[in-house]
Amino acid sequence: MHYTQEGILEAWKNFVIRGVIQEDNVHPSVARSWERCRNLGLDPWSTEFPKCNTSLLQKKRIQYAELLSLAAPVMNYLYALLDCNISICDSDGFVFELITPIKNYPRTLGAYTDEATCGNGAVTIALKEKIPMRTDGYEHYRIISQNHSGVSSPIMINNTLVAVLNGVNPFGSLHDNALSMTITAAKIIEYYLTAGPKSTKPLELKPLIKEMIDDCSCLVVVLEHDGTIHTANQIFASSFTGSDTTGKSLGSYLPNKNDLARLMANNYEQPSEEIEFKADFATHKRETLRCRLLRKQHIRLLNGEVHTLLIFKKQGSAEQKVNHSSPSCSPVSISHKLSKPHEIDYIGESTTWSKVDSIVQKTAKFPSNVLLLGETGTGKEVVAKAIHQRSGRKGNFVAINCGALPKDLLHSELFGYEEGAFTGARAHGSIGKFEHAHEGTLLLDEIGEMPLDMQVTLLRFLQERTITRISSNKPKKVDVRIIAATNTDMAELVRLGQFRQDLYYRLNVIEINLPPLRERKCDIPLLAEHFISELSRQYNVQSKQIHPAALQILCSYDWPGNVRELKNVIEKAMILSEGLEITPVFLPEYILHSQNTTSQAKLFTPQNGESERERIINLLESYNGNIFQAAKALKMSRNTLYRKMEKYNIQLKTSAVKK
Repeated sequence: MHYTQEGILEAWKNFVIRGVIQEDNVHPSVARSWERCRNLGLDPWSTEFPKCNTSLLQKKRIQYAELLSLAAPVMNYLYALLDCNISICDSDGFVFELITPIKNYPRTLGAYTDEATCGNGAVTIALKEKIPMRTDGYEHYRIISQNHSGVSSPIMINNTLVAVLNGVNPFGSLHDNALSMTITAAKIIEYYLTAGPKSTKPLELKPLIKEMIDDCSCLVVVLEHDGTIHTANQIFASSFTGSDTTGKSLGSYLPNKNDLARLMANNYEQPSEEIEFKADFATHKRETLRCRLLRKQHIRLLNGEVHTLLIFKKQGSAEQKVNHSSPSCSPVSISHKLSKPHEIDYIGESTTWSKVDSIVQKTAKFPSNVLLLGETGTGKEVVAKAIHQRSGRKGNFVAINCGALPKDLLHSELFGYEEGAFTGARAHGSIGKFEHAHEGTLLLDEIGEMPLDMQVTLLRFLQERTITRISSNKPKKVDVRIIAATNTDMAELVRLGQFRQDLYYRLNVIEINLPPLRERKCDIPLLAEHFISELSRQYNVQSKQIHPAALQILCSYDWPGNVRELKNVIEKAMILSEGLEITPVFLPEYILHSQNTTSQAKLFTPQNGESERERIINLLESYNGNIFQAAKALKMSRNTLYRKMEKYNIQLKTSAVKK
């Protein structure tokens, strides 16, 4: 079953407030962990973490010396692939090793990870239930951990839990395949624990190593000391005509012979240089491939040998030709795609999307407030992250949905609180999102749903650049860049008195309108190809082509759900199609008949004296209950429309029903 963050948040609020589990909204293992936390008396607003016990840490490292030596190369592999905190703990939850890209990360090393003090997470569930687990966002019982994404896999010997291998990103979501990578890494450690201490080549288990790196959506290659390719993932190998690259020198693929020496150099800085490969690209009809080196990791084996793991991201190529029939498309460089594989919304070559990218590039390094406008699914948070990444700001990117939290919870989440501010407040107070985003960027999503009294507080911050925690009289200076986002008509909210005009002008220094997919249809082939490539790797199936007739249908559809809807359609077609081609028969019926539906759609014109309830009912009837089209005509988000339907007691079956 698929669980959404919106549903999980609703379940979390129900459980924290009423103690009731909404079984359809949350994974059973997560629900059981919430109940354990509650029964242990853990405060969901607490922020304390156990401190490192240095003497116990030294004893544990001696106790698990063999396990550490065998696990170290594998942990370094996982660290390079996931670029997050990688740790290992014993069967009691004591963390005796941690590799982290974050300086002075103090929360887990040398301490017990247990639900009584730390709350739940992938590691506590893996420890309790002895199963691999992933937890994201609101699945965490404590609010302080709800920005986290974690994966854990038990290490079992003869059905006995020996240790747990973990990966945690404290500031965002992990790679989609992070759990499968971690499970494979745990299998490798199990294999060498079983083989015993005489094993001197812990990374010679190539099938499992390749399985782990194949889950990465970038090009991954592992080099031996002389530059020979030890192994590479499928994406790297398939980029060359000779798909089996193992045993060949990486230098044979590099036009610049100095590149191999630079790639093999013993430095541990995060690289960002571009490397050009030469190859015969029969599929893509290119002669060269430009890649950006994302990460480099030198991994020392037990026998003293050192392997170099390189991770590349494909870049645009000068030889790449763009030829679209639509006049709105032009050959725009797509080298500014974000590097994270899940941020697929930031892909496009159309004129409308290139305008967005141009504004992002021009304004990213300035501290001015930004207002992102666009329908649901157009990539507002992705663009906000792109602005932050290009801004050079050294602080965190922090996002909060202003419409997802109750009014009182929103205030404490944004500004923090002091000790004793309210019932359940932690002993020493808590910092808010503004302080957490100090010297970074704060995204205020669904800004149009922020309560009016909170708007006053936000306006005061924008004027004074200080925050004051709840129950405190001491203002504190905070350096935060504000990005607001909404899918509603802000000018209309101002006209209706639901949003302060002065705040609107403060936020709207730089306005970026994100085009819906129907206004950049020439990006559909590019996005569809990307989804097919990603899904074929994710499901380990052969890549497929889209039949021209099917592509024409996709390009003629209006995509009210935007890029997210397109991905779902491609995924379904990939699963249902049996051959190597996606034909129209595998597309949803509603898309196949979209042209007829579009031609029959009625334009809505409000009648004089018509109430809001009547307008909604008439629109729903006009569009045969289509929420997307009705919300679009009303110029409001679908969530807002659903709330108004509940307010006016309007039921939706096959069509709107008057009551």
